[in-house]
Amino acid sequence: MNYKVLTVIIVFFFSSCDKISKKNTSLYDLIPENSEFVISIKNLSKFKSSIDNNDYLKTVINSNLTVKNLISQLDKINDDTELLIGLYDFNNTTHYNIIGREIHNDSLRNLEFSFENIDIITSNSNYKPKVNNDLFVQKFKKINQTNTNFSIALDSLKTKEFFERVFKDEVNISAGNLIINIDASNNLIYINGVVDNYSLNYNSNYKKIAVEEIIENEEKLYFDFKNDLLTDYDIISTNQENKFDFFQLDSTDAVLDLYKIFQLKEGNNLASINGIISNYKDDSKNSEIELKFETSISNEIILGPLIVKNHTNNKNEVFIQDSENIIYLINDNGQIEWTKKINDRIIDEVKQIDSYKNGRLQYVFATQNSLHMIDRKGRDVGKFPLKFNDQITKPVSVFDYDNNKNYRLLITQNDELFMFDSKGNRVRGFDYNKKNKIITKPEHFRISNKDIIVFKTSDDLKILNRRGKVRIKINGDYNYSKDEIFQYQNSLLTTTVNNKIVKIDMNGNSKEVSSMSFNGKYVSDKKTIYTLQKNILSNSKKNIEIQFGKYENFSAISDKKNTLINIYDSQNNKLYLFDDEINTVKGFPILADANASFILENNKIEFSVISDSKKIKYLLIK
Repeated sequence: MNYKVLTVIIVFFFSSCDKISKKNTSLYDLIPENSEFVISIKNLSKFKSSIDNNDYLKTVINSNLTVKNLISQLDKINDDTELLIGLYDFNNTTHYNIIGREIHNDSLRNLEFSFENIDIITSNSNYKPKVNNDLFVQKFKKINQTNTNFSIALDSLKTKEFFERVFKDEVNISAGNLIINIDASNNLIYINGVVDNYSLNYNSNYKKIAVEEIIENEEKLYFDFKNDLLTDYDIISTNQENKFDFFQLDSTDAVLDLYKIFQLKEGNNLASINGIISNYKDDSKNSEIELKFETSISNEIILGPLIVKNHTNNKNEVFIQDSENIIYLINDNGQIEWTKKINDRIIDEVKQIDSYKNGRLQYVFATQNSLHMIDRKGRDVGKFPLKFNDQITKPVSVFDYDNNKNYRLLITQNDELFMFDSKGNRVRGFDYNKKNKIITKPEHFRISNKDIIVFKTSDDLKILNRRGKVRIKINGDYNYSKDEIFQYQNSLLTTTVNNKIVKIDMNGNSKEVSSMSFNGKYVSDKKTIYTLQKNILSNSKKNIEIQFGKYENFSAISDKKNTLINIYDSQNNKLYLFDDEINTVKGFPILADANASFILENNKIEFSVISDSKKIKYLLIK
């Protein structure tokens, strides 16, 4: 958590509140007077995902009619909208105001106002819009929400109640406000922020708990103790109350039996607060595999999960598409970062490139009539998407010939190839003479210092140069299958329709190297050939037997040093994983409804799999 950075920011802003001058009316200026809670939502899609997937937040919301109604109204507002919400008491009833720009919707049933181009949706029929100059509101206005789901500010009374409950009267608050950032995932809620105008009152019998003691006693709880807890703090409270409603809305009777840690660090008239609420324990029967998160969406998943890289923190994320052609980016905590509806179904693959050569990655993919490039926030890049009249028939091929980020994007349309650069411009000089239908995705290999583009057509195998001309003419007459082409040592490897494995060298010489049984499958990691024939997995040194089944997937996952072999058996719903010596990876096979997406990095294995049609899991191999 960046609690130290947040504290510095807030210290500055609290100290400058007396110098606030208002030039133009902002969303914050229209927060209702006497608001008990103020909620800031920068990413509504992410906020909704937290509500849908976090049992604690869902329980709190469903237990309070006002908040439940509030969430139902948020469901009708565009996901890209920035919102402020004020919860306040009027005539002994809790009301809400939703404040934003262009948030009106015909389906919204509550009262709506517009004030200086700012829209307000309220549950209070007596509400009259006016500018609020409360110091409490101005404090919150000056806090820029960081990398979180949402922020909450509490008035002085709610702040006092919160600290009394959390720290069991160990901390006295006088006229202060608590302002916190909340980052909620499936099973965890992280809290960090500050409180002003406080005083600490230590009970003489109070014993400070060592972080090491918590780590030792609660190691099975799923969160990162060493990074998520403060090592230097003044007071700590853990698990003090089973029924803990963070929002302190009076109507909840739900038992929220969660593990809770709250820490407080004293400062100069300000205190930093750090908290974790967890409802997850790793009780998996498979001691070798750990669940990191599980995320649900509303529609059936039709593409993915695909593991992608977050360039901001080098962590892995998940990319999916649903049956409504909505794409999702799910972060490493299981939160939906954004959603975006596109025109059609993605063709099989999503690639990442650094188009601007600045370390920031974009997503590249093709649909039936479009070539897309979007950034990590889900925004279209440059002139993308490119539109095509004719159908795109294969996933987009992405080449970086010289590893200098001068990318080439190759589009296949039946028997034709069209090449573009990463800015969406047609590449001059690439001219492929179409002949027969292309039946495999074009791939780039560099073998013996030769750049080649390789694919199969309905009657032969093509090896082209960078300009789309034939570079290597193949000797030999084979009827090639639709199987993938691999590099094997300094040659190419593929199969024929009668399951012969054929090797082609860089002089165009071809020869049969082995023969497989009917429906046999093969894969290569450049060094080794692996085959799956009937229920026998083999390499050149070893054979092992697995359960008879219907093998939907047989693939190799490689990094610079290691290779994993992945098999998915749809008949028995089994997911297999083997190392490069075809030893079973510990914890496998596991039951799965579909094949998984694996990532192998620095000897660490992570994977994501559909757990039912609308839910994904992300797992780690310990």
